[in-house]
Amino acid sequence: MSAILSAQDLNDFIGPGLACINPVVVNRSDTEGATEIRIDSRGNPVEVSLEGEVQVTPKSTTLTPAQINLSDCLACSGCVTSAESVLISLQSHTELLSVLKATRHDVDMTDASDSKSDQPERKKIFAVSISHQSRASLAAAFNISVDAVDAKLATLFKDILGFQYMVGTGVGRQISLTYSSREVLISSGRMDESRSGVENGIINFGAMSINEDNEKHAKSKPKKPILSSACPGWICYVEKTHPHIIPHLSAIKSPQQITGSLLKRLIARENPGICESEIYHVSVMPCFDKKLEASRKDFASCESVKDVDCVITTKEVVQLLLDENINFMDISETPKEQLLERWTSMAPAQWPVEQSWQSNEGSSSGGYLQHVLSSIAQHAFKLEGKSSSVRVIPGKNSDMVEYHLIDDASGTVLAKAAQVYGFRNIQNLVRKMKTAGKISGSARTVVSRRKAAVSGAATVATMNPAEYDYVEVMACPGGCINGGGQIGAPPESGTNSIKEWREMVEAAYRTISASAVDDEAVKTWVDKVWAGPAEAESVERLVETGYRAVDGFDPNVMPAVLVGDKW
Repeated sequence: MSAILSAQDLNDFIGPGLACINPVVVNRSDTEGATEIRIDSRGNPVEVSLEGEVQVTPKSTTLTPAQINLSDCLACSGCVTSAESVLISLQSHTELLSVLKATRHDVDMTDASDSKSDQPERKKIFAVSISHQSRASLAAAFNISVDAVDAKLATLFKDILGFQYMVGTGVGRQISLTYSSREVLISSGRMDESRSGVENGIINFGAMSINEDNEKHAKSKPKKPILSSACPGWICYVEKTHPHIIPHLSAIKSPQQITGSLLKRLIARENPGICESEIYHVSVMPCFDKKLEASRKDFASCESVKDVDCVITTKEVVQLLLDENINFMDISETPKEQLLERWTSMAPAQWPVEQSWQSNEGSSSGGYLQHVLSSIAQHAFKLEGKSSSVRVIPGKNSDMVEYHLIDDASGTVLAKAAQVYGFRNIQNLVRKMKTAGKISGSARTVVSRRKAAVSGAATVATMNPAEYDYVEVMACPGGCINGGGQIGAPPESGTNSIKEWREMVEAAYRTISASAVDDEAVKTWVDKVWAGPAEAESVERLVETGYRAVDGFDPNVMPAVLVGDKW
């Protein structure tokens, strides 16, 4: 457990409800008679044979330490937190440093000669992608601009740690936003599936290639209301406790995973002789649960090749600096006017560098809701010539907000969406979705619109999921900018509350230049750069994923952790 993670970092913690369903199996030796486990002089656990109270011989067997990995954690039906309580060895800054040092040996990793075939061990290529929220958190913590943070990170990863590639997650985010909006348009009936492109009997549903004869695959289209799936804490919660929500989850990958897939493919393509398994991709994220997301088997082309090899949080970047005795403020900075050139030199040749570091309109959790409503509005403009505006309706707390897309001419509601952050609101959402079937969605929407026409606009959000086209759901109160992996307020910041500090980080985030997402340009780029003629079938590998219910606790299996135990 990292020293920088404490109970105070947890938001909306939900304690363990059931034991881990994956028991730790201890393989006993073949020794007959009584045995006991002892710790030898080297600190290793050993099984020692005994006979009554007398030890017969000093014969002992070294035991293999029990391990819990991220896959085991994903299979658990017990503890759930919104700010990620478990750090596992293969997903940490210490593991990153270990891999760097083991790979570097005594040879400069950035030397192209490292990959020569006559070397006994091939060198890895190291790449890092950095989230916008982490950049903002570092800027607020060190009281410098985001541009200064970016310049220092380039020096840190390239010149000090020896990374060959560094990109922002903006490109992965734009791809995720584009296909998420297409998904909502098709699910809500605003876009005909056939208009998304039909080729060789395959319908391209956004990212999803659906064979018309494959009913099982066709059923993977999410149902209205579509719920965002970029937050892995929220996804774990649904898979473990509320399987009735799974059909509503967006099938589009998060920016982290899209960036990982894209980055590895392009790096391998421009480095002949290098395969994706030799590319070590590190993702810097505001959230500990991103470690769980990166460890999903769905996000690997095979057991050994993952889209993201290691996730470190913003806090762990600071801990890495401390462990390596590096003063962040002393790291040299590329002049601002040369920063784009620096980024270009550290990105794959075909990578849209400027967009990689740009943000998007909407929430600091990625702007999903904003882009979905914008896409619906643009669709209405093109097909019906309507002008529209967005009406914001606050809920009972700041983490529950409803958005209505209004036809300016008639005043009717074209679409509804909601922002639901924090488990207090999430639990209300899933409870209402479970009982929503008692009144059909269409009937509820008609009644609601009639009420709005008679009594005017609603003044308080009511959270009626059946009315929504889309819901942006995030486990942490305040969203990703307040993720559990973000840096807390330093003593010298002068802030008196968590809310005040969050606002400072949010303000830093808003200084990142934002650009509008051009859906058609993004899709053209994906088709051309990612897929290409020889790999056209793999677009779904880049963008699509799926979710499944986690089996409940088996009372016939002896658990490794008993109910109520803390770990």
